Amino acid sequence: MNYKAFILLPLIASLAACGDNDSTATRANTGTVSLVVTDNLTLAYSEVWVNIRSITATDANGQSVTLYEDLTGQTHNLSQLVNVGSLVDTQSVAPGTYTSFKVTLANAITLVDQVGMVTNATFDQGSHATYTIRVPGGLTVDANQNVTLALDFNLERFTYNVITNRVTPDIVQKDHRKLHQIMAKTKGQIDTVVSPTQFILAPASGGAKITVNLHSSATVINHRTGVVTADTSALEPGMLVKVAGSYDVATLTITAAAVVIKETSAAVRDEIEGKVTFFDGATLTVDVKDASFTPDSNTMNIINFETAKFSRGTLSMLSVGQQVEIKGMVVDGDFSAAIIEIEGAKRSTGHGSEHADGYAELKGQISAVNGTDLTIIVSKSEHVNGVSNGSSIIINASNSLIRKGDSSCLVVGAKIEVKGVMNDGVAMDASLIKIKTGCAGDDDHESSDDD
Repeated sequence: MNYKAFILLPLIASLAACGDNDSTATRANTGTVSLVVTDNLTLAYSEVWVNIRSITATDANGQSVTLYEDLTGQTHNLSQLVNVGSLVDTQSVAPGTYTSFKVTLANAITLVDQVGMVTNATFDQGSHATYTIRVPGGLTVDANQNVTLALDFNLERFTYNVITNRVTPDIVQKDHRKLHQIMAKTKGQIDTVVSPTQFILAPASGGAKITVNLHSSATVINHRTGVVTADTSALEPGMLVKVAGSYDVATLTITAAAVVIKETSAAVRDEIEGKVTFFDGATLTVDVKDASFTPDSNTMNIINFETAKFSRGTLSMLSVGQQVEIKGMVVDGDFSAAIIEIEGAKRSTGHGSEHADGYAELKGQISAVNGTDLTIIVSKSEHVNGVSNGSSIIINASNSLIRKGDSSCLVVGAKIEVKGVMNDGVAMDASLIKIKTGCAGDDDHESSDDD
């Protein structure tokens, strides 16, 4: 038998207890489950796409509770979740000790190797639509208490059989505290608008309510009109929204980088994230790294980008190498863009808005820290002129989103990637900081999407 072993990425399910947002009459005797998926670094594949249909937990008496279930499932590119978790759902769970977990996946897995070759494989050679993995473990849930369960796709023990085109997975329990960050992309209905920077979200699944705090650089986007605001003024109870940001399992809180008002729009039903690999003003191609669906190929041609609305940046800023998020829909294998965000660019104020502040990306090592001002020695610069390797640049991080860590990771010696606006070639107002190495517990690996 010809087997090819490969490293996939860990899958995590995390549980957090019930918050103050829910009625005490209905939640007093339950805990709250925050279901999170994650993965580890894979050197064999740049992308690994799976679709999660359900996850259940079974107690010592054989009673089961559903942590997540959706007939269409959630699609995840696990290779994007190196040491990072992704929230799947929140659910209220009866107190008890749970001793095993059942993970059900669509019976399909898509692998993309380092040169872009796509392999569509299965977990089961039969004609079944789904594949189930049972995982032994131990989890105690107490009423009104926060607990966390981590289920790890054990990458070193995943195998791919070339002859049968079958992947055999292995999942084990893992300590969720080893994750650098947990990210959320969740849909739901606005329950209450609390303040200009906070609202309460009732997840579409009917799970426990989540508190959403807007980050200082967050965008609130109406995907039908393209209007972009910076606070909750456009939000009302009952609106359907999608929220993206950093998730705190202990408090059921999302610090949101973006909120999208999901008004009915035939032009917006899918989304992709990835790196621009080609752009000449007439043709735009993106290497897709995350999506609401499993792409048929490694890259997608983006159409109608000329008329798309920009929530961050502008059309004139688009260039090869940028990370972008695009909302729209798949049309005959292409992706028709309705809203485009250039990761790290300035927030736009409306359709076609322009600003002359520019956009830059820098990589380097922190040489000094003074409050929220960081000094870095540049090792690489993109989308900016006049900055050379070895230059010393001051980074204003006061309004920055931080990925793969938090502000405690911003210490002398840490390597970071920064995106934002340059000021006179000697300083940058940062919109986004990615921790590359140097954070406590960091394994010094960098995720494939960054290089």
